[in-house]
Amino acid sequence: MSDVTAGALESYLTGRLAADVSVSDLHEHVEGWSRDTVSFTARWNEEGEQRERRLVVRAESDAQIEGDSAAEGNDVETEFRTMAAAEDTSVPVPETYWYEGDRSVLGGRFFVVGHLPGDAPVVWDREQRQDLYRAWDEREANEGDGKADGRAKGGSENDGGSLPSQFVDAAAGIHTLDAEDVSALADCPPDAVVERELDRWVGRYRASTVRPEPAVEECIRWFRSNPPEIPETTLVHGDFRIGNILVNEGELTGVLDWELARIGDPLYDLGYASTYYFAGKLIEPIERPELACSLLDREWFYDEYERRSGRVVDRERVRYWRAFSAFVMMTIGLAGVHRFRTGETDDVRAAWFQYIVPGLIEDMLAIVREDRL
Repeated sequence: MSDVTAGALESYLTGRLAADVSVSDLHEHVEGWSRDTVSFTARWNEEGEQRERRLVVRAESDAQIEGDSAAEGNDVETEFRTMAAAEDTSVPVPETYWYEGDRSVLGGRFFVVGHLPGDAPVVWDREQRQDLYRAWDEREANEGDGKADGRAKGGSENDGGSLPSQFVDAAAGIHTLDAEDVSALADCPPDAVVERELDRWVGRYRASTVRPEPAVEECIRWFRSNPPEIPETTLVHGDFRIGNILVNEGELTGVLDWELARIGDPLYDLGYASTYYFAGKLIEPIERPELACSLLDREWFYDEYERRSGRVVDRERVRYWRAFSAFVMMTIGLAGVHRFRTGETDDVRAAWFQYIVPGLIEDMLAIVREDRL
């Protein structure tokens, strides 16, 4: 854990935010894996008036500081620059303030952004999953009455009213972002995207497993033998799912966790969001597997994304990335189990993946064999 303390933050913010800053109400967010995230309140006096602002600091995890190859994703500066590229666009992101590369300040490189209202839904919590189901059902009921998203059923106008609709808009918006200012996001021509992803994740899988798993090897052969033709590349979020979305009173208020952003196939984000794991499947089957992220019907998701983005959604490409995303999560899970067993981490969430990985393999194999679409 980075050394995120009130005193250290006060020293850093004094002179940047104001001449004299006090920091209080620190709250450590333990939901994520790749960053140490702490929200806090900064207070200062400005022309005789007391001011305050809720802020968030995102710092390198211990694994990243130690150069652990299991620490997935971009460095914190690249994440910060990517979020900055999304500011003042249709994609809601926190306001970006400062990036700091001096590890002596908080014990690791970090950045500071604004705090947004809302919470990220947890699909593995049954009650929260039911809330997401209701959001879809309400949208469906309103569409039947000609009220959904401000348009009649079959219409083309959209005001982004429902949460499912806003989710689609966020995906489409991400794929229009200009990432040229983020130099660390290396350009990748369309014909190199699949090979890059395979090299990265198959390599990680090989490093995280003791012996080959026949079902996984079958899928890897399928991935290599059936690469989709990718006509264009865009910025992709890389971890686009409801768990990285802030929701406040039914409104999508922010897209978070950009550390896996890269240049790639925009349909990757659709396939990733459509995995059963991110619909709430852990060990037991989920109640409504047809809903991506437990929030929206997959086919509606693809149709609406196509309509709003103007980009054809090739179902076979999405199928490929759905299967591949299960492989990615399986690999991350195996890496977590390995780190727990070797004592590199004491986070029990990593140990739990030993029970989740078999389901990810089952889902991946079913999609590859077209037993489950």
